[in-house]
Amino acid sequence: MTTTYRYLLADLLTNEIIAELPLTGVAFTQQLNQAGNLSAHLLLSGVNSAAFNVDNSTIPGRNVIYVDRDGVLVWGGIIWGRSYNSTSQTLSIQCRELISYFERRRITQTVEFTGIDQLVIAKTLVEDAQNAAYGDIGLLYNSLGQTTSGVLVDRVYYNYELKTVFNAIQDLSRQEDGFDFDVDIYYQSGLPVKAFNTYYPRVGTAYNVNDSGALVFQFPAGNIVEYEYPEDGSIAANTVYALGAGSNEGKLISTAQDLIKLGDGWALLEEQANYLDVTDTTVLDNLAIGRVNAISYPPTTIKIVVPPYIDPIYGTYEVGDDARIIIQDNRFPDGFDQVYRIVGISVEPGEDGPERATLTMAIGTGA
Repeated sequence: MTTTYRYLLADLLTNEIIAELPLTGVAFTQQLNQAGNLSAHLLLSGVNSAAFNVDNSTIPGRNVIYVDRDGVLVWGGIIWGRSYNSTSQTLSIQCRELISYFERRRITQTVEFTGIDQLVIAKTLVEDAQNAAYGDIGLLYNSLGQTTSGVLVDRVYYNYELKTVFNAIQDLSRQEDGFDFDVDIYYQSGLPVKAFNTYYPRVGTAYNVNDSGALVFQFPAGNIVEYEYPEDGSIAANTVYALGAGSNEGKLISTAQDLIKLGDGWALLEEQANYLDVTDTTVLDNLAIGRVNAISYPPTTIKIVVPPYIDPIYGTYEVGDDARIIIQDNRFPDGFDQVYRIVGISVEPGEDGPERATLTMAIGTGA
């Protein structure tokens, strides 16, 4: 089965397509609630750079790249770096997904929210960033996600903190009853569209054992080519101290513990998390609980390599979906059968070989 990839280059502000380049060595990732990466090369030997508009379409910080796979946009991001090597005559570019734009935008005016839905706050922060002079990159809002969650919070963002818009949204999302977010891309009337979306309680499809179409990956007699199963106890903690606003004796501190782990005989493992702009104790409590829930057991992820052209085909699953993973081999002689969530997707289009997808999976929630 032949898969065709196209790489479209556009202006970040106007979204005008200004080039299509024959990139090679392409690899791109998508990640849950953060920016994925793309790297690629362009051999300039024998290429009419002026005709392809190479220089003007790959300016770091100014241009966007869209990845089209068989007529569907599967990745979009900002070019943040490029480098030319005279020996290989190769131009290399490094990009990050569109949400990375808000890593470079700051909250420059004090803004206060009292009893406001967390999704409304996230949208407002993005709107304020786009309303600034020269700051409108043309994002639509919630074309796919939810606009409210029913979770009301109090937040104050002070102008002197100059907190990034991305960090403000990510901190909101990491509360115990948080949400997922992304910048989605798709075609509309033949042109790329980008939209900021928030999802409550989550993006993606939860696993349902009664759904015949639920995602299932198996090894070795199945659709997994290979897998990695790392476990890292050095970053685990069953007690988290969340530090909020204030200083010295007036600093807000919230403590959360996983009493089940401690009761099971685990030694005390402590960690600190900083949320210096948080002035609401309830928000700080929820952040501490969310953090300890995430790291109380040595975080386990599974990376599975799957052929994109074998069921389930790449494009039928996305970051945020749950999947059942079944393994029986020397590592798991008694069998491994658990539901994990897709938190990252890495794709190599494979112009010199077969297309390859690597899914990063973390503990998921079944239904």
